[in-house]
Amino acid sequence: MSDIEAKILFEEGIKYFNEKSIYLAEEKFEKALILSPDRISILENLAKVYYLRKSYHKSENLLRKLIELGKDSLEIFNLKFKVLKKLEKFKELKEHIEDNLNTKKLDSKYKIIKNFIYPNFFEDQNEIDQTRNEFKKSISYLESINDIKLTIEKDIIDPPIFNISYDQYENLELNKKIVNLYRNFFPQLNQAFKQKKKNEKIKIGFISEFFSNHTIGKLYKGIIFKLDKNKFDVYVFHSENTKKSSIYEEFLEAEINLNIKNITVPKHFDKKIELINEQNLDIIFYPEIGMSSEFYFLSYVRLAKTQITSWGHPITTGNNSIDYFLSSKLLETNNAQKRFSEKLVLSEYLPMFFYKPKIYKTLSAEEIVKKNIYFCSQTLIKIHPNFDEIINKILIKDKKATIFFIRDEPEIISNKLFKRFKKNIPLHYERINFINKLSVEEYINFCGRASVLLDTLYFGAGNSFHESMFYGTPTITMPTENLKSRIVYGAYKQMKIENPPVVSSVNEYVDKAVEIANLNEKDMLDIKSYYSKSADKYLYENINAVKELEKFFINIPSI
Repeated sequence: MSDIEAKILFEEGIKYFNEKSIYLAEEKFEKALILSPDRISILENLAKVYYLRKSYHKSENLLRKLIELGKDSLEIFNLKFKVLKKLEKFKELKEHIEDNLNTKKLDSKYKIIKNFIYPNFFEDQNEIDQTRNEFKKSISYLESINDIKLTIEKDIIDPPIFNISYDQYENLELNKKIVNLYRNFFPQLNQAFKQKKKNEKIKIGFISEFFSNHTIGKLYKGIIFKLDKNKFDVYVFHSENTKKSSIYEEFLEAEINLNIKNITVPKHFDKKIELINEQNLDIIFYPEIGMSSEFYFLSYVRLAKTQITSWGHPITTGNNSIDYFLSSKLLETNNAQKRFSEKLVLSEYLPMFFYKPKIYKTLSAEEIVKKNIYFCSQTLIKIHPNFDEIINKILIKDKKATIFFIRDEPEIISNKLFKRFKKNIPLHYERINFINKLSVEEYINFCGRASVLLDTLYFGAGNSFHESMFYGTPTITMPTENLKSRIVYGAYKQMKIENPPVVSSVNEYVDKAVEIANLNEKDMLDIKSYYSKSADKYLYENINAVKELEKFFINIPSI
């Protein structure tokens, strides 16, 4: 009887699944599994549902059981591949590919995928160094392969340049090698652009998947909206994956109000190229390269005479199809050009027009003078193992300190990070708290309530710092020679802050953080007011930065 009941429940689950009622499908499949715990069809469909529900550990357990029962199809391989990737189990992911390369008819692209896998969380510096060395060997191995030719539509392979960015090392030579590998494996990437005719006004196209409620949308919408439309025809290219958010709606409204042309590019790679070529652009501007796989590949193809990227992802591309990297004199060191494959363009200001955030329920003075509250708001993959020493020393020096981080969803990295903290900070980890993801207003208000903000090592804050300056809570920062760690430092210089909390050692970082977090109420209010007013005057809505960029776009020198 139980088999019949299980079959009925399973069929009901399939019905709900097809109707995209995932919660109800999960309920039916789970009840069916209790009655028939080894039925392949139930296990397989429930594993799919768990994946869609982001219950990745549950999905992995069912997939393991399916394989033990002898169900080891290509579909199961692909689902386990996606689950392990979501769980950040990169060692197991490599082993999963290796185990199946010879036993299944896997596409040759998996040889490349296996060697491009790079973790985004590490236990210690030794693990980082070992992983980098192994990765370099993998790159050398891939350089010896010449018989694999792939297509973007069928064989897209996520680039590793994003994950390899979050330590203290430079990646210019490594990124050059990765570019050469992609050009070898994907012949489609080696197309060239020929301009059809000279335009009356300069046609400039901005290309990103993230012109939405995302760092890129916030950092770059001001430039796009404020460019002089008497001098520029402005095109904005979106992905079908672009989230339909409030900032995305601003871009649509700008088509009516600001004479901007929005174009959503098709999925097919060659159709993208054809569509963009039809616009006969003079300049293409990628705010970031590496965060979107879709547009990472597009950046390989020369679609305009001049192609520019900037510090949305503050890492050189290593790609000879990108001519310029737009940065600032406020951000770069004197010898910075040696770290870029692109020609470095240094503006006088931070190259953006950042709108001051709008907060509808602002904090009272009493709420922004609390002591001993430390907040590190950066994405958790930026929390380098060497940062643990800073956290530990703050907790030792300030016995009343409470330190906050924002957990990821669905708590994969935050769980790993908390375990690492328990190991490295065994006596004080209970004063470390992970809070749920916040809305923009909640985030800014949390920054306002914090006594001090903690910039991460090696790859620091950008957009989040600009938002935090609404209340002016100081951020401690320790810049290196690399751009990815210097955004806060550069912002302080633009704000003309006297004696900003910019440090050069771990102990200095800790001392300065504890000092600020223990200011009396009057001094706390004074420093936050000083920083906030400086942001209002010099950081937010800087039209001079736009005017400077206009001059550069009009007078771009030949490479």
